[in-house]
Amino acid sequence: MNVFLEKCLKGPFFKIFLMSLALSFAGIPFFLKDTFGSEDVRHTKHNLAVNPDILAGEGNDFVPGGLTSLRGARNPEVRGIEGDIRLNEEVCIFCHTPHGGRSTVGGVQGIAPLWNRRISSPMAYTPYNSPHFDAQDMMGVPGRPKGVSLACLSCHDGAVAFDALINSSGSGGFFPQNKTFDGPGGSIGMGFSGPAVDAANSFREGRRANADASGNGGFVFFDRFGSGPNASFGAEPFPNLGLDLRDDHPISMEIPRTDPQFSEILTNITTKGGRIPGSGGVMWIDRDPGGANLPLDKRDRIRAYPSDPSRPDAPYIECASCHNPHEASRPGGQPVLSEPVNAETINNSLFLRLASRPNPDSQDRNSRSLICLSCHKK
Repeated sequence: MNVFLEKCLKGPFFKIFLMSLALSFAGIPFFLKDTFGSEDVRHTKHNLAVNPDILAGEGNDFVPGGLTSLRGARNPEVRGIEGDIRLNEEVCIFCHTPHGGRSTVGGVQGIAPLWNRRISSPMAYTPYNSPHFDAQDMMGVPGRPKGVSLACLSCHDGAVAFDALINSSGSGGFFPQNKTFDGPGGSIGMGFSGPAVDAANSFREGRRANADASGNGGFVFFDRFGSGPNASFGAEPFPNLGLDLRDDHPISMEIPRTDPQFSEILTNITTKGGRIPGSGGVMWIDRDPGGANLPLDKRDRIRAYPSDPSRPDAPYIECASCHNPHEASRPGGQPVLSEPVNAETINNSLFLRLASRPNPDSQDRNSRSLICLSCHKK
């Protein structure tokens, strides 16, 4: 038996087994990186407590023996001695809640999971339009924000307050009016000390809209590589899109079925990822019929959404088709989970998904316009 075992251990089959085992373990870090590396919301600008242009904190209306506007965030008789929102804490609450959130946003079931925010009315927006293209879907309805886009705009339209929450931190902080009613406002009285926040606790207008030639009266939004007014750093992206969306990429519009440049993705969209027709699941966008260029991590994939509940297979372009709000990569490298969370480690994430075209650059996700070319055949 010993002789037989010795021959097995020295034989070619055992060597093949060892090589296979080594390759298997070698692949684990790459698999984990692809699956878990791209999402770390604490290191993104969506960590509103750390984002230096927002700097979310608690309210200051403590009343002994009573409930504050935050229903206990500063009230030790309700919450104990846990204290304020701090760095790394209460990051998710500005969008999501484990209890009592909106189950439908813009009429679409589950499209914005456990949504914790007031939203604007879809009719408040002016959609994109042009002589060459219109923002109507295939049913002839104007492309006003639906579903997940309406959720994104509940911060980014500059009308709804950052703290227009349905369920706040602490026990007992439920604000049903922010779940029931739509429209501007909704603040529950939190404090914001960042220069991007106006008196109504929503986004200030950027310099593109209301500044004079010297830049006075406007606001340059956060980016570590520049400097701007109001103690902000700046490179002027557009986090405040406003209610007029005519100068922004169209959203909540069905991918045109009669335009030849979209024929490839429309052909492939029903065959990717094992999606079951009629399921109401998201649809992966890829011009390659073989699927070779789809990112392995589903969260990285450019996608279309079933934004019309009556037509679950109709593919709609939405804000989250190209943007992942939890994605933390930035030029120069992905932050590691253990990296301190501060103004220097959260910057520069554009929340872009990864292009479904050959040879994407994970650090510059729209390098060579590959995200654009994933949909548009130019």
